[in-house]
Amino acid sequence: MADAEGIEAVSMRRVAAELGLGTMSLYHYLRGKDELLDLMSDGIMAAQVVDDAEVQRGWREGLTAIARATYANLQRHPWMGSALRTRAGTTPGPNAIRHVDQSLAAVAHTGVDIQTRMELIALVDDYVIGHAIRAQAVAQATAEGLEADPEWVATIFDYFERELETGEYPTLQRELDAYRADGRTLQDFTEMLTTEDRFERGLERLLDGIEATLKKRRGR
Repeated sequence: MADAEGIEAVSMRRVAAELGLGTMSLYHYLRGKDELLDLMSDGIMAAQVVDDAEVQRGWREGLTAIARATYANLQRHPWMGSALRTRAGTTPGPNAIRHVDQSLAAVAHTGVDIQTRMELIALVDDYVIGHAIRAQAVAQATAEGLEADPEWVATIFDYFERELETGEYPTLQRELDAYRADGRTLQDFTEMLTTEDRFERGLERLLDGIEATLKKRRGR
């Protein structure tokens, strides 16, 4: 239901109706919608639990496998981000705990203290979730016909060109001129951030930075 219609479509009344129950009958099993969301979130987080063999290959390979699984899960279930937000009384389930356990296992032998290890895990999570949110925003715009609407596209790019003509954005203008020199367009320039392989490139650069930090710390 959430995948097809969005998390807003999920209510105790609706779920009960889908199951052929009275709403009050559902409360026999669940305290309320927050508990329902907790169970839904933990259920789909099973897909973020990777093969232990991936985690045992090393911190970089382990974090990469977990990041890819998390990103794919967020793409399959775009409502997941809002459902996972911190709420009073939220209870992590076994899959969520397993996810954290595997993440800790991946960085267990990095040679840095627990605070740094936790920060490394959070850093990768932040990148994955942030990238997924941007991708979902672009997908939603496309689904709503914004990018497919020629008049809308023309209006946006006309506005952009007029702003550039003011001379208030010299760095952007310089970069765009160099980009256009290769025969590419303004639309090509703006679409650079929406390419599907950008997630992998960004993840690799992030892990390169983590690796450099670990080497620096070990050399102290």
